[in-house]
Amino acid sequence: MKRFIQTIFLFSFPVIAIIGAFVYLDLFEIIWHYDNYYSSSNCVGTNRGYITTMVYKNNKEKYKFDSFIFGNSRSRSYTEAEWKNYIAKSSVYYHYDESGGSVSGIYHKIKFVDNCGGKLRNVLLVIDPELLSNYEQDGHLFIIPPQICNYENVITFYKEHLIAFTNFNFLRAYIDYKISGKYKDYMGDFIIEYVNSENKKDHRHNYTDPINSETFRFEQDSLIRNGKYYTKERIAVFKNVQHPDSIYPNYIDNKRAELLEGIRMLFDKHHTNYKIVISPLYNQIRINPKDLEFLNRTFGKANVFDFSGKNKWNIDYHNYYE
Repeated sequence: MKRFIQTIFLFSFPVIAIIGAFVYLDLFEIIWHYDNYYSSSNCVGTNRGYITTMVYKNNKEKYKFDSFIFGNSRSRSYTEAEWKNYIAKSSVYYHYDESGGSVSGIYHKIKFVDNCGGKLRNVLLVIDPELLSNYEQDGHLFIIPPQICNYENVITFYKEHLIAFTNFNFLRAYIDYKISGKYKDYMGDFIIEYVNSENKKDHRHNYTDPINSETFRFEQDSLIRNGKYYTKERIAVFKNVQHPDSIYPNYIDNKRAELLEGIRMLFDKHHTNYKIVISPLYNQIRINPKDLEFLNRTFGKANVFDFSGKNKWNIDYHNYYE
């Protein structure tokens, strides 16, 4: 019996050690609570939807946010400085975005604000056909945070992060970065390419506001001004991807339509001043007319602004960070 217990312990010890390291290190910032989720000390790519949810929870009682920008990572190009020209000066802004983006993720975030007793006074909903194509997303960077969906996916959420933590490519990238202090192309989304500063006045690095989650790309903008951002490798991403004569498939099916109608009902409940912006993607592919017609019908044509397809914004790659 003693030998049996020793054997069980011997085989289970690596698993216990891995889980212990996963919990103790908390590289993805999903185990422990943090006052600042945008610390400059963290070099690991995290689930943006989870982080913006936790920052909102940290600050909602104190700041009483009532105006939100919702969307995927592309929505970060829509700033408070621009938006405040179109909403009341007394509005309190929060940027509630997620990586990748999905219809379900956007719906649950808006519903979460409502469930928390928050106000939806003004909303800028930034979408694109690629976001509409995603009902839900998998993977540790994209999975919906349990907090906003009644913890229905809590086991899957932590499982996805544990799988990522034990991924050889992640461990290799993390250790390499910690030793060298340099981001390398192979690291991908495992490691943050541009370090986040905790000082907004330090324009050498990017800065994400720990109160309203707005991101300022100071480092990238500086490289652009100095002609060092668009390297040959980066420019290659923009080649042969524009298809102005193409149209995206019809993505809005019954389950997506139900969520989008749910968003409209929440806007109606809060008497929200809202606008829907379909972002101008560099590929110049137009949103499907059926999807556009549904959005116009659901949210009102006067509230939907379609910038898909070829236009003055997506002719020049210098308008994009990609």
